Amino acid sequence: METLTEPGVEELEEIAADRASPSAGPIPPPEPRPPRGRRRFRALPWKTRVILALVGAALLILGVAGLFLPFLQGILFLVLAAAVLSLASERVYGWLRDLASERWPGLWLRVERFRTRVLWKFRR
Repeated sequence: METLTEPGVEELEEIAADRASPSAGPIPPPEPRPPRGRRRFRALPWKTRVILALVGAALLILGVAGLFLPFLQGILFLVLAAAVLSLASERVYGWLRDLASERWPGLWLRVERFRTRVLWKFRR
């Protein structure tokens, strides 16, 4: 996997000099940079996302039922549902990151490790 590094001072000066020269033509827009601290994965195929969403919904139902039934571990199923649904949808992932990363940092690190491990396995 490539690592992105920020350009040094010399590289920035060369870029500025190239853009300032009249023979360079129109100035191209800057390349977008990925956010720091987060790996960028390609989107999963839609069939895989549908299967993950169905599994996540089933785990969510079991988690809600487990909150009321004494023989099911409701919190465990809810955490697993959150992890699986964050694989299926970037919107759910962002919502969970905003909700859980500051309040339960240890739990969020486990979800992040699970998500990263599963996404790497899907890339093989």
